Amino acid sequence: MFRCTLVTVLVILVSYNLLAQNIYDFEPPESEKKCFQYFENNATGVSPVNAFLLAKMTEMMYLERLDYQLRYVQNGYKSVDTIPSSDWIKENCAIHDSTFENSFVQRFQHCFQYPLEREAEPQKDALDSTGDKHTQFKYIQQTYTSDARFFGFKYERGLDPELMVVSTPETIFILYRGTDDVGKSQWAEWVGTDFRISQMKAGGALVGTKIHTGFWLSFELIRDQLVTTLAEFDAKHKKIWIAGHSLGAALSVVTGVYLKAYGLDVQNVYAYACPRTIGNRAFVKRCNELLPDGIQRFEYFQDPVTMIWAPGFKYHHVGKRNWYDEEKLGEFKFYPATDERTFISKRTQKYTNIDFADRKIAHRIKRNQMNGSIFVRMKMLHYHNPQWYVKAAHAQLTDEQKKKLPDVDDSYPYLYFGRDGCK
Repeated sequence: MFRCTLVTVLVILVSYNLLAQNIYDFEPPESEKKCFQYFENNATGVSPVNAFLLAKMTEMMYLERLDYQLRYVQNGYKSVDTIPSSDWIKENCAIHDSTFENSFVQRFQHCFQYPLEREAEPQKDALDSTGDKHTQFKYIQQTYTSDARFFGFKYERGLDPELMVVSTPETIFILYRGTDDVGKSQWAEWVGTDFRISQMKAGGALVGTKIHTGFWLSFELIRDQLVTTLAEFDAKHKKIWIAGHSLGAALSVVTGVYLKAYGLDVQNVYAYACPRTIGNRAFVKRCNELLPDGIQRFEYFQDPVTMIWAPGFKYHHVGKRNWYDEEKLGEFKFYPATDERTFISKRTQKYTNIDFADRKIAHRIKRNQMNGSIFVRMKMLHYHNPQWYVKAAHAQLTDEQKKKLPDVDDSYPYLYFGRDGCK
């Protein structure tokens, strides 16, 4: 019995290692090849094409999601139904921070127009000796952990910002990861970053403002390395687009305003599932001055992270809020530039973006789109899944745009923690 079990385990491990070695062997469809040629570099506000492409890349900033999608594409762009569970994907993830850059490049290199340049240090000249242009990738990650005590209980808290910088001859993309594990701890970044809800004075280009303590300390940890990388990529002569999901969305906002104040050409920030607790009134004023139409927040239905507020703290809303209706009820209908959530709803006449022809539907939209909360129900957690943002953004594309752009690689029934039917 023991020998049989041991053999089975060895077979699984060997198969898993072989898969990890060959996981990048796939042929991308034509709709993915050089699809970023359709990216609208000079767009302001919300560009449906840009919203979809950036949502797709920010989802892949999570290790287990990139791991699954590489399995998915290697399987002929079909669901890998032999995986036993979502927890198995996370526990057996073949991608780690040390291999993340290479994995991300393998997934997206064909999406850009120019050959890849994979040297450790990027060339200062955008052209090589043959005159070919290059796309370059640089993964940045820093970790800081410390012990703390609360009522005598010892716990670990951490700062763990991760981002990918993608540089093309015309554009630089900065993509942030949201909250994830710090080493073996599932809660260190939550405690050390997300839950440090007090405000602290920002520095550098944002002096005079106050920002969420965890968000600012996380940004500070990678600020110098990011600025150095941007200088290596000749960022002063390129447009900069920044995107992230969840905690990554908050860091995208902070980064966008900081780099704009620093003197770089930040075109837009797309913040998916963005928290509302980022900065004080002075920070919002700086955002409005520097990026008046350049911070777009995207929210899906009852995503709890976008609903939670912090009574007693002097936080103010930043940027433009855009809301997607639920898939099964509203078919991802898009409501751009909506009013902010409030605890007590305003009069219905204020909601100019809602059609009150059908009062039942209008009431449902108003209730789900406009009511704020400081409570999160467990059934709401799966609405925070980055897959919803990819699918909702894809639904806004025209039929012609869908033909030119990648499809949605839906991971369901995997990686939808909390959703009915998820493995």
